[in-house]
Amino acid sequence: MQVSLHGSMARVVASVGALLLIVAAPIFAQGTVTGRVVTAEGQLPLGDVQVLVEGTSIVTMTSAEGRFTLRNVPAGARELRAFRVGYTPQKKPVAVTAGQTATLEFAMVPAIVKLQEVVTTATGEQRRVELGHTVATVDVVKKMGEAPIKNMGDLLVAKAPGVQVLPANMTGGGSRVRIRGTSSFSLSNDPIYIIDGIRMTSTSAGGIGVGGTAPSRVNDINPSEIENIEIVKGPSAASLYGTDAANGVIVITTKRGRAGRTNWNTFVEHGQISDPNEYPTTHAILGKSVGSTVQRRCFLREVAAGTCVVDSATSLNVYNRPDLTPIKLGQRDQMGLQVNGGTEVARYFMSFDVQKEVGPFGLPAFNRARFDSLKVPLDDHLKRPSQLEQASFRTNVNAALSQNLDVGVTSMFTRLEQRLPQVDNNVNSFWYNGMIGPGFTGAGPGYTGVGSLGQPLMGYGNFTPGEIYQRLATQGIQRMIVGTNINWRPRNWLAARADFGVDLTSRTDYGLQKFAEGPDFSTQRQGTVTDARGSTRNMSANINATATWVPFAWLNSKLTVGTQYVNFNNYTNSAGGSILPPGAQNAGQATTPNVSQGTTLANTLGVFVEEAVSLFDRLWLTTGVRTDQNSAFGRNFQRVYYPKVSASWMMSDEEWFPKKIPLLNTFRLRSAYGFAGQQPGPNDALRTFSTTSTTVGAADVSGLLSSALGNPDIQPERTREFETGFEAKLWDSRINLDFTYYNKKNTDQLFNLPLAGSAGTAATSILMNLGATQNTGVEMLINAQILDSRNFGWDLTISGSKNANKIITLGLLPSGLPLPTIGLNGTVQQRSGLPIHSYWSRPFSYSDSNNDGMLVSTDVVVDTTWKFKGYSQPRDEISITNGVELFGRRLRLTALADFKSGSNLFNNEEGFLCQQSVSCPYTSSLKPSLANQARALAYRDQGTLNTGWGFMEQLQFWRLREISAVYTLPDNIARTVFRAASANVNVAVRNIKVWTAYTGVDPEANYGQGDTQQTLLTAGPPRYVNLRINLRY
Repeated sequence: MQVSLHGSMARVVASVGALLLIVAAPIFAQGTVTGRVVTAEGQLPLGDVQVLVEGTSIVTMTSAEGRFTLRNVPAGARELRAFRVGYTPQKKPVAVTAGQTATLEFAMVPAIVKLQEVVTTATGEQRRVELGHTVATVDVVKKMGEAPIKNMGDLLVAKAPGVQVLPANMTGGGSRVRIRGTSSFSLSNDPIYIIDGIRMTSTSAGGIGVGGTAPSRVNDINPSEIENIEIVKGPSAASLYGTDAANGVIVITTKRGRAGRTNWNTFVEHGQISDPNEYPTTHAILGKSVGSTVQRRCFLREVAAGTCVVDSATSLNVYNRPDLTPIKLGQRDQMGLQVNGGTEVARYFMSFDVQKEVGPFGLPAFNRARFDSLKVPLDDHLKRPSQLEQASFRTNVNAALSQNLDVGVTSMFTRLEQRLPQVDNNVNSFWYNGMIGPGFTGAGPGYTGVGSLGQPLMGYGNFTPGEIYQRLATQGIQRMIVGTNINWRPRNWLAARADFGVDLTSRTDYGLQKFAEGPDFSTQRQGTVTDARGSTRNMSANINATATWVPFAWLNSKLTVGTQYVNFNNYTNSAGGSILPPGAQNAGQATTPNVSQGTTLANTLGVFVEEAVSLFDRLWLTTGVRTDQNSAFGRNFQRVYYPKVSASWMMSDEEWFPKKIPLLNTFRLRSAYGFAGQQPGPNDALRTFSTTSTTVGAADVSGLLSSALGNPDIQPERTREFETGFEAKLWDSRINLDFTYYNKKNTDQLFNLPLAGSAGTAATSILMNLGATQNTGVEMLINAQILDSRNFGWDLTISGSKNANKIITLGLLPSGLPLPTIGLNGTVQQRSGLPIHSYWSRPFSYSDSNNDGMLVSTDVVVDTTWKFKGYSQPRDEISITNGVELFGRRLRLTALADFKSGSNLFNNEEGFLCQQSVSCPYTSSLKPSLANQARALAYRDQGTLNTGWGFMEQLQFWRLREISAVYTLPDNIARTVFRAASANVNVAVRNIKVWTAYTGVDPEANYGQGDTQQTLLTAGPPRYVNLRINLRY
């Protein structure tokens, strides 16, 4: 298949190249248009304005002096458009005479609600008004100036309707991003990322091996280098991005140089990181059996039954005691320098950035005192086990090599070093050992207070952070993304664009537990080491050409033909071993070595065509299709097609549209329908084998077993989506309202079809395209500039979304019967007609028969039937961003709050502790509520009917996520104090307060990047308090 893809690619490129050479001939009857763009108020020059000739490929940007020149403009009556973010777009006529120069001036009026009028699509830049689908835009430069943003997850959370982000809680951890719900339960539901036209690697970042938390390669991108982010939400918009675009596309545009004098921008940031979460307290009831004098632990159910006489009750929270807690103040420091400038011919942008973040965890005081007394030297990772250091460098250069040819080169290099402690669902985790303690620090019933190494446990379970932190886990990253963007306009009606680039990542995961160090668990103290290396290459090429035809003044036609090629390679190898001699630190010194290696290859070749028609510059119709070949498709399935169609209608421009509707300024209807896909796993179509040995006669004989049967008919999951909505500007354009409805259906879902034991194969299933799922929902966005004066401003952004998903069918067995439930009798199940990854368990009831406020096991009655509990992902989301500007608009105050609800969350942390430990507050304290007693007894004391129903809690919360204050210093102070042209000071706080009835640590506690939130023994969101100074020279 790979050879076939390469051959097809060569033929496509040759055809496109030949077409372009044919049309690149001299043209006649042309003129030139020059002019200037200024502000309507004050007549000040306005740079970075995009000026284009309507109906042609001719476009330019104004210089810092606001001047522009458009050459080779066809003679005759023409219309010019001018766009700039923050200003109302303008259109003006101009008469062009062959061989002559016409002049034109634009006086642009600031837009009250500042929206991006031009967006990036698969075929190039396009006016937002022409699109039949919605595109969410994040103004990163503005967000970076207002909020404490450290990574891509912070940039996206609560910023766009329909985009759900579950942030990472550990330093360097990856966030989960879902756009318009979950569609697949066999393949990834992550969106793809495009940066400056180049396909970016965005998958999880390898196994650092700490229990659950894992880095993400998306966070390698430095937010301070980004200009804006556009979110293409579904197949109706992403059809031309093809296979893998079914979950949406996040398009990142980095900063570019601007014509004019050189500008130097620098910043320095310092912050503190704290963990304000309340983690579980351990409890103990101490008493005696009736007639006994020996003290023991009692459970509340025994007190209720009268089999234990209470002496006392005690509790301990090691996370709250200053001498015992592993939670410390963390610190974040960052500084950066950016330079941009140039001429109309060549422009440049360069940036350099370094950051260091020390997470809010450290060695408890009692551990430190013990190590000091034993004269044990403290390694850095023992003192502060959570840390990230990163350095990033970027250079972007754009040059106008001729009046028809522009070339841009983008390059990024980042180097990252990260370490994490043992956390999450892990018996060696400091969360686990701090939460399963006895409820007291010294010796007591069932607890000696001394570990197996003779160390004081001080209320921890089996190990203390002093031993746990001795295990080192690090990840090192070196990453480079390089791309070239070429824009060629051989004729005024023809424009060609090409993007070529490669994303290279080198990764080293290193884990070490030295001999005689670490927790005394199994054989770990004999020493273990792992050195895993990975090399990822993601190469992409995009070529397209757009021909514009204007047969009539009221009709504009654009035809785009293009191709895209993506080549993904990932190579991994790992060397490790156990039983290390003293002082050993590498795999070659291990007594019992182990090695492994792996290779993942995936290639996609796509060809697309799109036709866009504009009627009277108020009705836009677009249709197109893309076809893909992919190396992961089965050999009997060679090609897939993704058609699309859309319409956008500016109704308010029609003559018959009422002009005097109160408060309504413009009104646009839009609608889109399209397909996109998701490729199978790279090796899913292949039959694979594993080796085995057996005895034939008296001899050992090697043989092969079927590991996976493969499937020559396997094809991508295919998603189709219908989207419709409207946009309106109200109240003198002070309010912009955007509403969208979507209906998305995913077919050809991949499931493992069970095989009968009599099939004659060691494989128990075969992967096949069988099922279908559906997501429907609505999205709303309101941007409002409520007050806008010279000295005071007040703006408000409200976004909201509602999503519902379900499994339409799991498919049919060969017998014709429906495929059985996946995950039957599990807490997460897949059933036809119900939501994806839905929660299930057995309900229960309880009664306090003697009204003594205490329950025994028989007071709880569990239903024998498993029942649907609810969704596992939030369906309803609201975010509110409020901004106020004071004191001549020098001080800006911003606050972001968001709301999530409509699902359940399995409080697995409390459930696990009540089921597995002896110190659960609902079983080992004297006054828990009856409801809490009942859910604990239902989960641990009902034998085969144990149920987690009571810990599947309703998820609903409000979070005050961000607040910030930015003060722009008077120019004279900036010059005197900093010798800068301008300066501002930013104080910002993230994760301020949450309001919820959820009883776990936090409703966003999570350690995974999968579809179901993982709350077991993990950290809650930390709080960041940052001070940042920005200077411009």
